[in-house]
Amino acid sequence: MNLRDVAAHARVSVATASRVFSDNPNVNAESRERVLASAQELGYVVNGLARAMMGRGRQSIAFVVRAMIGPTFAALAAGVESVAGKNGHMVLMSATEGDAQREHDLIHTLRELRVRSVLLVGSTESDASFDQRAMGYARDLAQVKASLILCGRPPIAAFPELVSVNYDHSGGVAAGVDELVRLGHTRIAYIGEGRGMTTAELRLGGYEAALARHGIPLDPQLVRLAANSEAAGAQAATELLQSGIAVTAIVTMTDNIAIGAYRAARSLGVSLPDQLSIIGFDDAPVVADLTPALTTVHPPFFELGVRAAEIALDLAPAAHVLLPTTFMKRGSAVEPNA
Repeated sequence: MNLRDVAAHARVSVATASRVFSDNPNVNAESRERVLASAQELGYVVNGLARAMMGRGRQSIAFVVRAMIGPTFAALAAGVESVAGKNGHMVLMSATEGDAQREHDLIHTLRELRVRSVLLVGSTESDASFDQRAMGYARDLAQVKASLILCGRPPIAAFPELVSVNYDHSGGVAAGVDELVRLGHTRIAYIGEGRGMTTAELRLGGYEAALARHGIPLDPQLVRLAANSEAAGAQAATELLQSGIAVTAIVTMTDNIAIGAYRAARSLGVSLPDQLSIIGFDDAPVVADLTPALTTVHPPFFELGVRAAEIALDLAPAAHVLLPTTFMKRGSAVEPNA
């Protein structure tokens, strides 16, 4: 069934039927009721894509991530959905799996679907190739009056008009180092991913800057690279603890890595936290139940999604946002043994 069929059945013009489905107030109540009744009887379904392309009806915010895993992205997506749903819009979710070609194809498909905005979520490459891709996406989307918003990574220096909604990765890690120094630690190690991705670079940078601020020389032997997984964290922590290098505390890039460090310490007979303090990042739900409960950094993931969605829907100014993190003191960081 098409619009002409509905109009004929309701004994109105096609223009009148069209005005009914576009919520135009210039239709009398009797005609509106006849058109809606005919649509229901005939099984007519409004073409939502066509309406969106004309700037009417429901529009979508696209949530594009590398992978749909973990409570981090669930909380962020919930923040986006809370704003979109309240304002009558939808959220589309897609994953790139880290494939630049798939990312490109997704963005262009979303452009064809006339989404309201694309949120590019999470850590990205920190090189010029990503910057150029993102600038191209933003310009292509602008041609159909859609926007691109970076969510969870910093602005692109060469393209400052591309809005970034982020949280303080560096400051969160620095707060962990500050706490350890306050407790009396000076042999503080760091375990996390290497450079090349924005989150890894910001968090490692926070560690390095905090050491420098406290006048503690950076010891390259205390910086260990590990992928963001419990297994990789355990391996890196085992190698560090078996190296003979003096270390009394470890700051990790993520809670996943911190959990791996717990496992490694226990397998080597290292008492937590008496012989080794550990601080994580992300405040995953499970870490408060560890023994000892993990001291960590809580990023405002839900609020991040809310702020990004508000900008996407023009409910807030299109300006860069940097949200603070919260340091969560628990039981895994104590004074070092004398």
